[in-house]
Amino acid sequence: MTQLTLWGSIEKDGTIVSGSGGFSVKRESTGNYSILFKNQFTNNPAITGAQWGYGSGESTLDNVIFPSLSGGGATVQTGDGGGRYTDRNFSFIAIGNIA
Repeated sequence: MTQLTLWGSIEKDGTIVSGSGGFSVKRESTGNYSILFKNQFTNNPAITGAQWGYGSGESTLDNVIFPSLSGGGATVQTGDGGGRYTDRNFSFIAIGNIA
């Protein structure tokens, strides 16, 4: 097996600002995005993320989560300081094995 690392910085409209390639992103609705991995991971990869571009003073509720994850992609949700879905810039790193 081969290990694959994908990473990206995404603007709140779903535009990829920078990244490793090997994935696409689509804004589905307010604060909801989908990431599609071009190479299928053999199992769920490890994934982590953060919001960016909002300066200091953010609440710990200003966050990004991955409620759905598979070898083929992930669902991403971003929120504001009140816990409401809000379009936000975010970055992610996914790492795992491919065949």
